[in-house]
Amino acid sequence: MLNLQLGIRHAVGKQGPITLDLKSSAFDPKEKVWTRFPPEGSKYTPPHSSCDFRWKDYCPQVFRTLRKLFKVDAADYMLSLCGDQALRELSSPGKSGSFFYLTSNDQYMIKTMKKSEVKIFLKMIRAYYNHVRAFESTLVTKFFGLHCVKLAGANQKKVRFVIMGNLFCSDYSIHRRFDLKGSSLGRTTDKPQTEIDEYTTLKDLDLNFVFRLQKHWYQEFQRSTGTASFWSRKISWTIVFWLVYILGTLGIGY
Repeated sequence: MLNLQLGIRHAVGKQGPITLDLKSSAFDPKEKVWTRFPPEGSKYTPPHSSCDFRWKDYCPQVFRTLRKLFKVDAADYMLSLCGDQALRELSSPGKSGSFFYLTSNDQYMIKTMKKSEVKIFLKMIRAYYNHVRAFESTLVTKFFGLHCVKLAGANQKKVRFVIMGNLFCSDYSIHRRFDLKGSSLGRTTDKPQTEIDEYTTLKDLDLNFVFRLQKHWYQEFQRSTGTASFWSRKISWTIVFWLVYILGTLGIGY
C-alpha cells in the first residue's frame, strides 16, 4: 500500500501539459514509464521506509488527459489516494481473485489486475478515450490510472492495478446493487427474498425491471450508447445498472 501511494504521488505530481488531441504513440501498449524507488531516495524520488521497488505507469499521457476530461483535481486526487488515512481493503465478491482497495472518502477504488487483463485493457484504451471525448455524460466506468509495482530482489513480484471511480459513492440512498455481466448462466442470487437488502449483490437474472424514460432522456441514452461496442456487451449492462441507480435516486417509477 505504501509503494502504491508513493508511486501515485510521484506520477501525479510531475503532471505536464495536457492536450486532448493525443498522438497515436500515446495509446501504444508499449508506452510506459519505469521509475525506481530506492529506500534512501534518489534525484526524483523521496526516501521511504518500504523496500526497494520499481513503479510503472502505463500510457501516462492518456490517463492524465482522462483525469482532465473527468474534471479530477490533481491535488484532491492525490489527497484521496495518498493522504494520511490508510486505504481500506475490501473482500472481493467475485471469482477473479482480485484485491480491492477503497479510499477513505469512498471516491476511488483500486483493483488489482492480472497481466492478461492489463493487455486487453490497453488494447481498448484508444476506443475508450475516444468514447469519453465524444460523450461527456457517459455512464461507462471512469478509469484514472493503470500502474504496476515491482519489488526488487529475488522475489521480483509484480502487482498491477487500475484506479477507477467508485460507482457507489453517492449522496443518494442506494436500495439495490447489481453485479451485471451480460450472462444468464448462474446469474441469480442464492438468497431468499426476505434476506435481500441494500447491501446484497444481485445478479443479471434478478434484474426484472421495465424502464420508462422521458423522450429526450431516451434519445440521449441512445446517442451515448450507440458507439459503445468497443467494450463489448458489458458496457450495456453497466448502463442498465446506472439506469436502475439513477431512476431510483430520482424517484422515477420503473
